[in-house]
Amino acid sequence: MTLLRSSSKDDADVDSDELAGVISCLIDNTPVNIDAKTITPFKNVISSAGRLHEDNQTILIAIYGCWLPDHRLREYRYIMDQLFYYVYHKLEQLVTNDYVLIYFHGATPKHRTPDLKFLRKCYQMINFRLRKNLRSVYVVHPTRWLRTIIALSRPFFSKKFYHKINYLYTVAELQREFPHNNLSIPPIIEQTDWLYSQKYDRHNASIKRSIAQSTSPRSTFTVEDESIA
Repeated sequence: MTLLRSSSKDDADVDSDELAGVISCLIDNTPVNIDAKTITPFKNVISSAGRLHEDNQTILIAIYGCWLPDHRLREYRYIMDQLFYYVYHKLEQLVTNDYVLIYFHGATPKHRTPDLKFLRKCYQMINFRLRKNLRSVYVVHPTRWLRTIIALSRPFFSKKFYHKINYLYTVAELQREFPHNNLSIPPIIEQTDWLYSQKYDRHNASIKRSIAQSTSPRSTFTVEDESIA
């Protein structure tokens, strides 16, 4: 997987379907006019990362928590509603078959993380096609707090959806999952990944050493000797 630095969209960038500051679309056959000006600073929250190398029918879609709005903004609820419609609209445009969601939580402070009520609302609004075609969800850099939130939300999700969630603690793990795909990694997430790597790479290396020692011939012989004694 080639890691690309974030190519942030300029504020002047306009979606092809935007007209007079409005993006008109259908959400479950209901006409919706998205306030394009309001969501312009947050458009980088969603990005297409192409298709799986081994399966040209499955697309990768990245979601970046660090680009979400701040809870402290005066019109936060309105912005989040408009942004949800925008993300939904993009998913409808991008998804034709199966897809994989990769959510980057690294560098996302709590005041930018949506609350449980909003997540439940979004999940309930997503149509059957998008739920069915979702192959898996990868959460990169999950904090203990986020894992707790996801665990608490389990009653609101279907069992199938919940079992699609996978945690990856470093970009290196993500790289092993998708070695041939291009994913944009913002510099702020790269910095967070360095901190996660210091903690989890050493932890994983320690586990691997323990497994290797326990499965080596010498270790097996020692265990057999002890069992005989």
